[in-house]
Amino acid sequence: MREWQREGYKVVEVELNGDLHDFEVVQGDEVVATITPETLEDMELIIKDLDNGDDVNGWEDGMGNTISI
Repeated sequence: MREWQREGYKVVEVELNGDLHDFEVVQGDEVVATITPETLEDMELIIKDLDNGDDVNGWEDGMGNTISI
């Protein structure tokens, strides 16, 4: 699984259901949010955005909540 470092937090890819993965937003040792994509295509877009250096602050978590870091 992959991990993306950002200033003050990191995003960690974790197994969810087969090929579909969640993305945990971690500050210190605490998971403060989990991004749950609905489809493999959504997951690939999240990975692309993270690879491009995007900040997840303000993103939707897939459950109707806005991530606030």
